[in-house]
Amino acid sequence: MTFQNLIRDPVLVILAVASLVSWALIAHSAAVIRKVAKEDCDTTSTDEQSCRLPLARLRAELDRNAGSDRDHLLTVMDTSIALERHRLDRNLPLLGVIGSTAPYMGLLGTVIGIIQAFQSIQAQNNMSPSVVAGGISTALIATAMGLAVAIPAVAAHHLLAAAVNRRVSEWESVAAEWLPKKNSMGGPNEPVSRT
Repeated sequence: MTFQNLIRDPVLVILAVASLVSWALIAHSAAVIRKVAKEDCDTTSTDEQSCRLPLARLRAELDRNAGSDRDHLLTVMDTSIALERHRLDRNLPLLGVIGSTAPYMGLLGTVIGIIQAFQSIQAQNNMSPSVVAGGISTALIATAMGLAVAIPAVAAHHLLAAAVNRRVSEWESVAAEWLPKKNSMGGPNEPVSRT
């Protein structure tokens, strides 16, 4: 099967585009998570640059609501952490969709290739390998491309989601330390919840 035939197959074109998009999402998400992890190291500075850092933004929200009771501060921290989480994982749903649908696109290409092989047999009334080779080749290439797109996308989705969860857990721990102690009978500091 020639390259010109491959680029005329819509399933293979869709899989190729999905592969490019997934790798771009993987690179972007990994860079964002790495950058946030590096930026979280400096939260004590009050200059304009540090106000863009996630933990500095969380601290600024807490400071803006300093006179509020603990329950309100918990709500403020939960909301702030949810916003920061969204900044980190906004690409992950699309990456998950690509990873979960790529094998089905490959399967669709496989079925189309087998249908092409049977149509070639019917049209030429011949079962020689040269007659069915084009359809079988399309089927195998589509299967391989579907898996080649899905495997890195699903693996990256899980790894990036775990990295986001670790980062959010760290933010919750730090935010819980920043909150004032409970006014009740000296109970432990409750963690900021993930809602």
